[in-house]
Amino acid sequence: MTHVAIAPRLAPYDAIVVRYSEIFLKGENRRIFEDVLARNVQRALLSFGAEGLKVRRHHARLVVEPEPGLAESRLEDALPVVLSVFGVSSASLVVKVPKDLEQIAALGAGVLVRAARDGKARTFKVVGRRSDKHFPHGTFEINDVVGQAARLASGLAVDVREPDISLVAEIGPELSFVSAHAARGPSGLPVGVSGNVTLMLSGGIDSPVAGWLCQKRGCRLNAVYFHAFPYTGDGSRLKVLELARQLGRAQGGIRVTVIPFAEFQEACRAAVHPRFLVVLYRRAMARIAARVAASEDSAALATGENLGQVASQTIPNLAAIEQAVDLPVLRPLLTYDKNEIIQAAKRIGTFETSILPYDDCCALFAPRHPATRVLAAEVIELEGRVRTYDALLDAAFAAREIVDLEG
Repeated sequence: MTHVAIAPRLAPYDAIVVRYSEIFLKGENRRIFEDVLARNVQRALLSFGAEGLKVRRHHARLVVEPEPGLAESRLEDALPVVLSVFGVSSASLVVKVPKDLEQIAALGAGVLVRAARDGKARTFKVVGRRSDKHFPHGTFEINDVVGQAARLASGLAVDVREPDISLVAEIGPELSFVSAHAARGPSGLPVGVSGNVTLMLSGGIDSPVAGWLCQKRGCRLNAVYFHAFPYTGDGSRLKVLELARQLGRAQGGIRVTVIPFAEFQEACRAAVHPRFLVVLYRRAMARIAARVAASEDSAALATGENLGQVASQTIPNLAAIEQAVDLPVLRPLLTYDKNEIIQAAKRIGTFETSILPYDDCCALFAPRHPATRVLAAEVIELEGRVRTYDALLDAAFAAREIVDLEG
């Protein structure tokens, strides 16, 4: 095919196209999931100060567009915000194009030149898509004409198998664009579609990652933190609140219920052999957390517990803990090893806060050799040795402090 030379045309980005994947599986409920995702993206943009950007649904995607006169840099600043929203699988900065093949080729060539400015790319391919069947050129011709213009303008070689850059030219009934950029988001489900979950949040590495994974499955979190003042100081409390604040960014804020727990721990220590303290503490925490869950309309608890990571986290012990409550207990990290959890914490940005040197109540009075096989019947008998057991739990819950953190 003979081509007329088409000069590249450099144009500013004027939209972000947002893609999602798992939502496609939701059948008749898909519209609900899409609406929640659109609201979450819009809220995230507003919370990060990206005013003047509007989110709309468009043919199984979302489109983020600026109000007239808004600088291109606003879109570039907004992209990382969009990519942080659960449910987003990928997003691209795009240049809108008219339905004219030469102009599409010119704008596409300009987009590729811009994408290759850092000098790292050596190859590219064109991915033409034509959902508007009234457009007179097929995808083969789109690929050919746009590819020729892009190759001459950029100097890059064509590689249709493993290109460094994929130049997308999409022609739709209402929106047509070119893009040479696609960045991955966290995927999953939009926060809120799976209901509320109460996270038992400590200052360690594990529980914030567990909370993040629950959010990725569409759960909206509230948190409960057990504070053992005066054995643990205000630094421990502030550390946990910072971890909660980090999780709250994905949902526009979070409520943390702080439970004073030292008096209960002291009573257990005085009445029960140290080997059984961890299971007693965890059962009591679960009972109080279940009360918090009821007040927050939560359908489940979530913890950072892991199978076999420490001596007390055995199947019998986990079963004995879960037996204390009627709610489901979600344990997203059950099969992770410690290195996988650490890498996840680094990836989501909680690791540096989690390793700050402040103890939490889980370490208070912890035995060197905890019991590894405590049966539910046995632990119930041990709880009976703690004088005023129920009253202590009631007092701890009554003395709770509620902290609402903005996202």
